Amino acid sequence: MFDSWLPESKDHLPLTWWKTHPVYLAAIIALVGVGSIILTSLLGTAGAHWLVYTYHNAFVEGRFWTLFTYVLFNIPDIWVVLGCYMLWNFGEALERHLGRRSFVKLLVLLWLTPPLLATLMGLVGFKGPMSFGMVFGMPFAAGIQMLEFGVFNAFAALYPRAKISMIVITIDAWQLAAIFNVIYALQHILVRDWPGLFILLGCIAVAWVFIRYETGALSLPSLPRRAPKTTRPAQKAAKAAPKSNTPTVDDILDKISHHGMQSLTAEERRILDKASEEMKRRAD
Repeated sequence: MFDSWLPESKDHLPLTWWKTHPVYLAAIIALVGVGSIILTSLLGTAGAHWLVYTYHNAFVEGRFWTLFTYVLFNIPDIWVVLGCYMLWNFGEALERHLGRRSFVKLLVLLWLTPPLLATLMGLVGFKGPMSFGMVFGMPFAAGIQMLEFGVFNAFAALYPRAKISMIVITIDAWQLAAIFNVIYALQHILVRDWPGLFILLGCIAVAWVFIRYETGALSLPSLPRRAPKTTRPAQKAAKAAPKSNTPTVDDILDKISHHGMQSLTAEERRILDKASEEMKRRAD
């Protein structure tokens, strides 16, 4: 299924074209993110129950789809729009370099990391931040920010020395990623949002480890291979050199001593005569 949806032959080609401009998957996701702001506004805060992921919401109330829809709950915010713009630009650079198949793998990992970590922390008893405490009462995953943030960290890991213009200054990608990481981490620490901090660090780690793996700087451990079964020397010798059905001179002489000349077959007499003539020739 993966090969049929994402054929390797089209891995580095755009999804489609708009006029003369190539359109990549990163652009489609960014546009969906912007559109989700409108969807969230129309649904209101009540839409959180139908879109946002929590362990209770998904597994107790049966809203399993929130595992996939949590990225669509985006409160109108200029930073969400800027994040979608960054996803478009830096995500497209990743998609061009890695190929669409690897880019999709990265997106899936970043998509699954927040709900998986929220579930883990919910099971061990962590509580969510006060801003959503009355609604959820436990760690949650909501919004596209972590996906955007993870993609930018992946770009910084792939192109650490890429120059990024910030209106009046130009800064390396790894430096800007470090600044964003520290600022977001401090914001979570300020409000004592430990689950949010844990999810943030998890997305950063996933992005950096994935890029190191894709570029060959990191390899997964492999299980030791079992040694092939060995056969006994006698069995190996028997298999390597099976015994011939043709009798030797010693076999024929042994047969004569036990059963006499009349017991020999025509083939055995021929072999014996040939050996006798050979001995006479050597003697002469």
